[in-house]
Amino acid sequence: MAELRLTAPIRIKPAGADTIRDVATLRDASEILIDWPQGRRGPFYQAAREQVEAALDGKISAAQAQEAFAALCDHAGVLVR
Repeated sequence: MAELRLTAPIRIKPAGADTIRDVATLRDASEILIDWPQGRRGPFYQAAREQVEAALDGKISAAQAQEAFAALCDHAGVLVR
């Protein structure tokens, strides 16, 4: 699996965290998704997870996966603008 840099880092502040994390690669996004709270995994999570993994496998573009991951983070209220 490739690492694939995002066009720009996505900044998130996970619920309960005191720090902001810069997600700079799809590998970073994948790690965030693995640790995503079970109770907050819905359709946005599923779409982001599928698209990040597909991009890491070279099946879709990194831009498509980045868009899905950013949408999830925005929907979950963890995206830092």
